[in-house]
Amino acid sequence: MRNSAAQNGKDLAREIALLRQQLDDLADTVSGTGGSIVARGEAAIEETLKSARELVAKYGDTAKAFAEDTAKLKERATDTLIEHTETRPLTTFAAIAGIGFLAGWLFRRH
Repeated sequence: MRNSAAQNGKDLAREIALLRQQLDDLADTVSGTGGSIVARGEAAIEETLKSARELVAKYGDTAKAFAEDTAKLKERATDTLIEHTETRPLTTFAAIAGIGFLAGWLFRRH
């Protein structure tokens, strides 16, 4: 019986050593895979940033020109509205009252 118990103990020790080795191999594999995933993620981020910089360089001036044109258009619209209001105050008041009445009629509660 002692011989059988000793044999079982050796088998168990061998199995534990084998499992330990397999766990170490698995940990090395996971570490390598994690590093690879991080490297690919960093490469993708760099590529995205590069593309974004290229777009900004390509269309930045156009967007700036559009923004300036929009600001000029807003200024002209404001000047026109003020001029129209000063020139025809009663017409402006009637238009505002009409818009208010129409909005009230459209949004009234049933």
